[in-house]
Amino acid sequence: MNLEEYKIELLSDFEELINFYTGKDKMDDFLHNHLQDCEESHYCKTFCVRLKANNTIVAIFALAFDSVDIDSDDFDDMRMGAAGTDLPAVKETFREQFEQKYTYPALEIAYLAIEQKFQSLHLGSALIEEIASMARNQRYAGCVFLTVRAWHTSDYSAVGFYEKNQFAKLTPVPQMDVWPMYKTIWPEE
Repeated sequence: MNLEEYKIELLSDFEELINFYTGKDKMDDFLHNHLQDCEESHYCKTFCVRLKANNTIVAIFALAFDSVDIDSDDFDDMRMGAAGTDLPAVKETFREQFEQKYTYPALEIAYLAIEQKFQSLHLGSALIEEIASMARNQRYAGCVFLTVRAWHTSDYSAVGFYEKNQFAKLTPVPQMDVWPMYKTIWPEE
């Protein structure tokens, strides 16, 4: 999917989401009734994705700084290709020190929602790559991973979508209605 026909900008008027529906009642309720509170409470920054042709909002996502705890077993899994995400590109002279750390800087995809009429166009996957690019290019802090708490309930699960986009599970079991996941944004070549 090519993002050339779309533009990404900070969402400034949450009233614009009044006709935005994902088809998931719980998600739609959150977007219409609570997302603005999250932003105004400094939890996240919300972006909208618009069609350049008519300014229609087709997707939204919200980002927040995060960190991820990874241990030596996780790095071993990455080396063997069993983690579901790539080993981070790190200078070999720093690799041993890097892998002995416990916490790594990340950018969290706090929310990602595609308007129902635009689902199944691979827009979500393209946005994940765009968000990874934003994380690599921002100049405020170091960032090694993207994180997400993938919605996971008996009615709906986003885990498979994130796994297809090279996210790995951070925990062996979900935590309530979400499954914490992470993705390397600076993979080894």
